[in-house]
Amino acid sequence: MLKRHEAILNFTCVEMRNSEQSENAKSAPEELVQQVLSAAWREGIEAACENALNRYDRMAYNQILKNARPNGVNRNGPPKLRISAMTYLRLSDELLKPKNFRIFKIFVRKMHADQDYCPDPQKYFKPIKPLERSKPKIPIEKILEASEMLKPYPFDPETDMSVGGDIADFINGIFDKIFYKITSILN
Repeated sequence: MLKRHEAILNFTCVEMRNSEQSENAKSAPEELVQQVLSAAWREGIEAACENALNRYDRMAYNQILKNARPNGVNRNGPPKLRISAMTYLRLSDELLKPKNFRIFKIFVRKMHADQDYCPDPQKYFKPIKPLERSKPKIPIEKILEASEMLKPYPFDPETDMSVGGDIADFINGIFDKIFYKITSILN
């Protein structure tokens, strides 16, 4: 139905990792995201995503980047598997704190594969356009065939556009202390 109406599938929890979930929850968000995005791409449906939780850490941003381009950046053109949009939820005072905002700016740059700002929307992968008339009805046999479970596409274990890790957090901590001392002296 989504393909028939040229809809975009928007899926959540792209920042979540299996290792961060309670054992009792029996939750596997990484596999769920991989399965849903793979199904959309296999059917030729544009896929978009959003975060579910308030997260301002590098691990969450790296997980989003991995899901946005599961096989990394293609230097020879658009990646075969990639999301068409990312909605970042929860703009807050916490996000705008200097350390969190610095990491967020790196994340946004990595979402654009370290490319500069491009003001021309025609140069993007696929501009959004108004819906067209629905295509002809699909026979139930085709729908049942399409609903059979297929193995998801393989995702790389980590993003190739990382915003950093523990060492970067350590350096940020030192930078924050120096910045705090300088601003407290100047005020």
